[in-house]
Amino acid sequence: MSATGSSSQEEQAIGRVGDRMQRKFSERSPAEVRGVVDRVARRFAQARIRDFVPLLVERISRDELAHRVMAR
Repeated sequence: MSATGSSSQEEQAIGRVGDRMQRKFSERSPAEVRGVVDRVARRFAQARIRDFVPLLVERISRDELAHRVMAR
């Protein structure tokens, strides 16, 4: 598999993470949810091992958004 194909698959997986987070945190604006997911994904931009990046992005984003909900 080429690096481009792998990157595209990862981007699609992170897009699906954003969709799931938007459904779960529907009280939040799409821009806020997408901003959190994108910011978390950028934290892994230089990661050498990419296999678990979407999973980590989902878990960290979910935790951050849940914390924001509880803080209000």
